[in-house]
Amino acid sequence: MAGPVIEPPGAQSGGADDAGRRRDWRWLLRKAVVPVISLAVVVGIAAVIPQFASYGAVWRSMSSLDGRDWAFIAGCTVLNVATSGPPWMAAVPGLTYKRSMLLTQTSTLMTTALPMGEAVGFATQIAMLRSWRLTPQVVSAGFVLVAGWNQLINVVVPVASIAVLGAGHANPLYRTVSLIAGVVLVAVAVAVAVIFRSPAQARRIGDIAGRVVSHVGGLFHRPPLTGGGDRLVAMRSQTIAVIARRWPFLTIATVANQLTVFGVLLACLAATGVHGITLVEALASWSFARLIGSIAITPGGLGVQELGLTGALIAFGGSAAAVIATALLFRVVTFVPTVVVGSACALIWRREQQRNGE
Repeated sequence: MAGPVIEPPGAQSGGADDAGRRRDWRWLLRKAVVPVISLAVVVGIAAVIPQFASYGAVWRSMSSLDGRDWAFIAGCTVLNVATSGPPWMAAVPGLTYKRSMLLTQTSTLMTTALPMGEAVGFATQIAMLRSWRLTPQVVSAGFVLVAGWNQLINVVVPVASIAVLGAGHANPLYRTVSLIAGVVLVAVAVAVAVIFRSPAQARRIGDIAGRVVSHVGGLFHRPPLTGGGDRLVAMRSQTIAVIARRWPFLTIATVANQLTVFGVLLACLAATGVHGITLVEALASWSFARLIGSIAITPGGLGVQELGLTGALIAFGGSAAAVIATALLFRVVTFVPTVVVGSACALIWRREQQRNGE
């Protein structure tokens, strides 16, 4: 009678080890794809720039800036950074100016500096708001209001600027993107109207969304999501309450923050000597670049926004070398302060957490 078969050590776990290694490779591949694509996009755009103007001409435009130009740009940049917090103060009752700045600058650092930065920035905002003992309903309503008001402006501005410029004067690509933006705006407005129509409607939508998320999560062995309808009803009530009391503050704060970014662009245009571009054309170019940058996979729309801004300004009659210099300068003066201020804010928040023993 044959004795029991003794398997060599590790034989039984070999399949599990192989599966684990395959999961590790898939995880590494997913993490590598976006950075590689982002780098390819940036390199490709860098190769395209000389088709418009030589790097030497671009450098001459940038190096011609004097102290007054830099002071004007710095003032506009400081104003833009300082206005980033108030929209969150309006959307989240009880949030102080200090904490709103910590929130916006830390999350913006993550968003602009990291691949898949939007997801990282979103997670950072949730972690910070929850660390300040804000309820999930308040946090959810804050996200809805800040994101909604920002996207509303991002869509309305290009559509409005097209109307001001006149359909015959605007670039066909710009008209197409603006038309798509208008369709998206209508679709979002319909979705919001359906959700906010009644508590019963919000509960039904939340329950359906919860089942969908649970089904998808089950494929990855995630626990089911329960109470989605109740959470959406609570978020709806909180959002309506904030809008009823604070919509003027939220609107003014959001518009002010958006316009200060545009002010930085105007300062760069003046400093690099771009002529022949009207205020409305500059606004249209800036809003177009932001619109296409919001759907880009590169961190903060890096490269894609510059290409959109450059193409629009040149189409409106700007000198190629000066326009490219403006786009590059605009990226630098909006990116570097984000890294510096965002890093300082992240450090302050981390120390605050350590003092609270978290």
